Amino acid sequence: MKKIITGMFLLVCTMAYSQEKTQNSFKRFVKENYVNFTDIGGLFGKSYQITPNAIQNPNYSYTVKASTNFTIQTFNGLKVYKNLAVGATVGVDWFSSYQIIPISLGIRNTFGDIKTKKVKTFAGIDAGFGFMWLNDEISPSNEIKGGLAISPMVGLLIPTGGNANFTLSVGYKHNRFKSKIDNGTLDYPYLIENQYNFNRMAIRLGVNF
Repeated sequence: MKKIITGMFLLVCTMAYSQEKTQNSFKRFVKENYVNFTDIGGLFGKSYQITPNAIQNPNYSYTVKASTNFTIQTFNGLKVYKNLAVGATVGVDWFSSYQIIPISLGIRNTFGDIKTKKVKTFAGIDAGFGFMWLNDEISPSNEIKGGLAISPMVGLLIPTGGNANFTLSVGYKHNRFKSKIDNGTLDYPYLIENQYNFNRMAIRLGVNF
């Protein structure tokens, strides 16, 4: 009986030690390979609104007045191969009356030795879905649905003297969403469906660590 109890005790201790060792190894892996890019900046250029409503000029598109808009985002990922990191990007893009929350799968790759204190280059891309959660209450008759969000970029990593870098990047930003306005009745139907495609140049400043 003593041998059985002793054996069970040793088995439990071994399992607990192995679990703790695995947890410590995972924490160490995350700590050594964690990558963050947090950026703010501007969106520049023209956007295009497409109205595919069959009643009002089907497939007609027209240019929306050029404007400068604000964007903010943060990428959190892990290095999976050398300087290549894969993770998730969350942000907010302001387009006049609309705010889009893109949630995307992101990739960042730093070129050169990341340990050097010299200026380095990096490239990345985010691809996902832009949610319209901040616009749900525009009006009861106005339904808004999000859509595709894509943002490739290239930039510079400028050392701060510590473990972090300042970032300067230039890229392209595409956001898409749809709106539907239904103010009609059974006798007098009134329905307008619009699809918005925003294509902007993005210039961002931020930090990386």
